[in-house]
Amino acid sequence: MLPVLLKLGPVSLSAYGVLVAAAYLAGISWLRRRRSEMGLGEDAFWELIYWLFAGALIGGKLAYAAVERDPGRLWSDLRYGFVFYGGLIGALLAGGILQRRRSFSYAKLADYFGVALPLGHAIGRLGCLAAGCCYGRHTDLPWGVALAGDPSRHPTQIYESLANAAIAAVVLRVGLPRVQDGRWRRGAAFLLYVALYAAARFGVEFLRGDDRGPAWLGLAPSQLASLCLLAAAGVLSLRRQA
Repeated sequence: MLPVLLKLGPVSLSAYGVLVAAAYLAGISWLRRRRSEMGLGEDAFWELIYWLFAGALIGGKLAYAAVERDPGRLWSDLRYGFVFYGGLIGALLAGGILQRRRSFSYAKLADYFGVALPLGHAIGRLGCLAAGCCYGRHTDLPWGVALAGDPSRHPTQIYESLANAAIAAVVLRVGLPRVQDGRWRRGAAFLLYVALYAAARFGVEFLRGDDRGPAWLGLAPSQLASLCLLAAAGVLSLRRQA
């Protein structure tokens, strides 16, 4: 755990912030190299990025306040306190609003984000490890890490980082080419990402040891969200094939 990378007097540079910034940079850089494939001009590309960033920020913060049951912490610190699923839904809604204003192909662009999102998420989860959040339960496995007063916990942050990296590779090598050559309909690569991430997140949550909000039917909020997204991805895939 390395919460602070550099400290100069009252100014400190957090590892979490650096890695989250690197995550955004990696995802945006990958997308920008494919801007022409996406059919976006330079200005349109950056407008899309700004809208999605704002949607993710607002959605992630609102979900965090709901899960933590503490609305007072909503905007107390913009460096921490976000829920990924809230950010994902917020970005999807923001993209939908912008699509109505600019009339681009929502499904076509979403397929590219099916690679960029897990790519950035894989890096961002390492920031969670550095900050000591999102930690796992106690384990006797040899790769356990010392976090939150326990000398050996599941490195759930690394598990999810590796899962995201694998998902990005699958969507890039399997999903996106099939959409581009017409074997799959537009939007299918993004739905593949959603389904794979939801399944991975559902499983990793069983190993988490931190407070993740109120459980329902023995499942954490993120697991319930995973099941909903997995079902939605399945329904949308079937409807698009009909």
